Amino acid sequence: MSGFTFHKAERLCGNHLTDRLFSQGNRSIGCFPVRLVWLVLKAGDSDYDMPGGVRLLISAPKRHFKHAVDRNRVKRQVREYYRTHSHGLKQVLADKKQCMLLAVLFTDHRLWDSSGLHARLDQAFGRLAEEFEGGEIVRSAKETEPGTAL
Repeated sequence: MSGFTFHKAERLCGNHLTDRLFSQGNRSIGCFPVRLVWLVLKAGDSDYDMPGGVRLLISAPKRHFKHAVDRNRVKRQVREYYRTHSHGLKQVLADKKQCMLLAVLFTDHRLWDSSGLHARLDQAFGRLAEEFEGGEIVRSAKETEPGTAL
């Protein structure tokens, strides 16, 4: 269970990489209530600093959730899902010697229970796996933690 962590180094913060993600990372997947936006960095890139790493940004807009406690709840739910299901994605990126900038944007105006949101995140990350590696991320995650799907 010690492998399921979400360190500070995995968080996407700072204007430089965030701006680069949204200007060059034109790849996105929408699976209501979330949208994934990503940018893959190759080994020769100047911002490439951690092979096999994912830098994650989670956004819950103040426009939809006026109370900080509600925004924090959404971000906590997404972080928990990512923490327990990201191993396959990290493994595929490490094998290819790449890293990824990933933004998870919450688009709904109401709160979701964790099980419903996790099911939608499963669909979104499954589509990301098909887009990126033809399903290899999903197989790696299932081998890592039996009984759960990516």
